[in-house]
Amino acid sequence: MKRTRFPAVATAASLVVMLSAAAQGCGGDEGPAAPPVPEQELLAAMEAAIQDEYHAEEVYLKVLHDFGDVLPFHNIVVAEVRHSTSIGRLFENRGWSVPTSEWNGDSVPGFATLAGACAAGVEAELANIALYDELLARDLPADVERVFENVRAASLNNHLPAFEGCR
Repeated sequence: MKRTRFPAVATAASLVVMLSAAAQGCGGDEGPAAPPVPEQELLAAMEAAIQDEYHAEEVYLKVLHDFGDVLPFHNIVVAEVRHSTSIGRLFENRGWSVPTSEWNGDSVPGFATLAGACAAGVEAELANIALYDELLARDLPADVERVFENVRAASLNNHLPAFEGCR
């Protein structure tokens, strides 16, 4: 089942295929390390992270559907897919099933204006950074920590400034 119904925009699933090679740079391809946190806590942390990335994908895809191929949403949705793919590899490396998205175009907000969407992007990226701050405060396996740090850095250094500058 596709997570979106927007034919004018590449679906998240097709972006995953297009970006599989690029996702290797996010550090998600190493084998699993012995988790220093209980397995259920690690699983919950990884599920929270991937669902947050899926949510961002769907929100930004909806903006693209509603307003056309606008920046920075076009570039950032590609990055969000790369992030969820990297987190998905963490699940696969442990022999766990990659969770499916809880989100679709009907379950995320729409915006009346592009400026409103940009403001929501700022808030979403701030919440994403806070989530990773919380998750990274745990004693995570090295591969999980590396992926989470990379995703957090992209939100802080790339996505947040892009949304702050968009209109």
